[in-house]
Amino acid sequence: MEAPAQIEFSRLISTAEIVEKAAVFTIEADKAERAGLAERFDLRALHRLWAELLITPEAGGRLRLDGHLTADVVQTCVVSLADVATPVDGRFSLCFSPEVASEPIEILIDPGEDDPPELLVGKSLDLGRIIAEQLAMILAPYPRLSGAKTAGFKRQTAEKQETASPFAVLSVLKGAQ
Repeated sequence: MEAPAQIEFSRLISTAEIVEKAAVFTIEADKAERAGLAERFDLRALHRLWAELLITPEAGGRLRLDGHLTADVVQTCVVSLADVATPVDGRFSLCFSPEVASEPIEILIDPGEDDPPELLVGKSLDLGRIIAEQLAMILAPYPRLSGAKTAGFKRQTAEKQETASPFAVLSVLKGAQ
């Protein structure tokens, strides 16, 4: 049996006290936590990760979390493989509910609307997990160093792609042997 994955960045808070008034949390990852997250997200380095979160109680036991995170990350350029230092700055909002529908329902996604609430299990939230998830969504999926060029690659036009036969490509490969 495989051992459960280790959580690199965890900040459990009790939601029991957040019933009548909002609560603000400021969280910063330490060196070991940043190193673990850098490895998990395939970053060259994560120099800073800071977040400020506001949790507000809503009707029906729901909680609304509004957050702002900033980070200094170093990623790998997809063209040159050089380091790309990137400041990250993002805002996010999430809703948590102690109840979700027990039957499957059709969910229509509107980009202008908030996501449906996430299930709030028990009386705690892991703010570190939430921050790590948001960081992963904000990171550039294909970081590119300014001025990086794809040397040796030529862009084919749609016309050339349609006329090029796959057998012509194979014959070139066969001749190279």
